[in-house]
Amino acid sequence: MEGSALPCLRCQGISSTLLTEDASTFCTSLTEDLKGLELSLAKDSISIKWSLEAMSVLKRMQVRLLALLKKSELPISYEAEDWFEQYMQESASLLDLCNSMKSALYGINRSRMAVELAVHKLSEDHEFGLERLQKAHEEILDFRLEKEILGLDKGGILLGGNGRDDKNMGIVMFAAKTTVAVLSWLMISAMISPVPVKMEDKELTSSIPELQQCMEMLTELTGSFDNRISSLGIGREVALVEHEMVNEAVEELQAQVAEKNSHSFLDGLEKLRTRSLELKEGIERLGTVVEEVFEEAIRGRTEMLDIFRNASL
Repeated sequence: MEGSALPCLRCQGISSTLLTEDASTFCTSLTEDLKGLELSLAKDSISIKWSLEAMSVLKRMQVRLLALLKKSELPISYEAEDWFEQYMQESASLLDLCNSMKSALYGINRSRMAVELAVHKLSEDHEFGLERLQKAHEEILDFRLEKEILGLDKGGILLGGNGRDDKNMGIVMFAAKTTVAVLSWLMISAMISPVPVKMEDKELTSSIPELQQCMEMLTELTGSFDNRISSLGIGREVALVEHEMVNEAVEELQAQVAEKNSHSFLDGLEKLRTRSLELKEGIERLGTVVEEVFEEAIRGRTEMLDIFRNASL
């Protein structure tokens, strides 16, 4: 299965625009963060550690975006292309991602706990425990990747306003919304089921150098992700290396039970316990960062709603 990370996002109204220093700094910082993500993915496997780095990028981006919006003090026009509406859409997509990540982590941890229980039973009764282990190993995470949930089908991003500041904020919002969309697709794909991701419209932002660099970096990132997915082989249900290490330990233990080799069986049990613990610790660390991003998005929306109410008085 292949998909485009940006099937419907279109930046309408962009022409050659000279960015303000603040907008340029935002795009440049985001590009550098994305470059770090791409380098990590190029060197290492798709992992919980990489997903943690990606969520940290989104958190930093959200902090910078909120600060930039508050500093700009732009008026609210109450139209669909207004910066306020675009921010509320972007932050809502981020909240959707956080909720999807929480569901994915819960599912992975549930599967891990089933394996852990089976290991405990296996140490007491080889035959009974092996049945539990096989059942746990065959368990498929029941989670569907929906583009609508991740905010990938919300249409184009219009750049309203005639002033330079209006256009600059529109460009910043496009960079932010596109980044949330792409990283959402990548992380949920990594957590649930490997899905190759293809970027479209590579020349979309050629008239704006800072934004072009950001989009090019997202394209490189999806390319590295796609290469990693392609190297996994057909039939892999989860791309995370930590989850795969648990699967490998389960398969080895099943073989050792079948061979009735008591020495290697005990070694296999210990290996599986260790891998399961490593997966648990990774899930907990990632869950903490996901919660931090969720809280940052809520904080930003609350502050923006306060600005909206004050502007309405």
